[in-house]
Amino acid sequence: MSLEQIENAILGMSPPERRRLLAWMDENREDLFDEEQAGPNLSPAQTAELLHRRQEYAERPENFSRMDKPALDAMFARIRRHVAARLSPAR
Repeated sequence: MSLEQIENAILGMSPPERRRLLAWMDENREDLFDEEQAGPNLSPAQTAELLHRRQEYAERPENFSRMDKPALDAMFARIRRHVAARLSPAR
């Protein structure tokens, strides 16, 4: 099966089917990809939190809203400022 065929099959799925596929791929990523490609190593608590939040989204997506790029950029800028302030020596 070609990548284009896979893409077309995914685009033909309903949103719930796509969420289910995404969840399955996330749960099986270590089996699908080698360790280097799998992403950061998470603690069991972090993994549990991510799984909890993903399940919460799957059950009630209407409770969530997407952030556009400017909103994400602003959020990460606030985080960077906060971290920089905490790492700066006291004056």
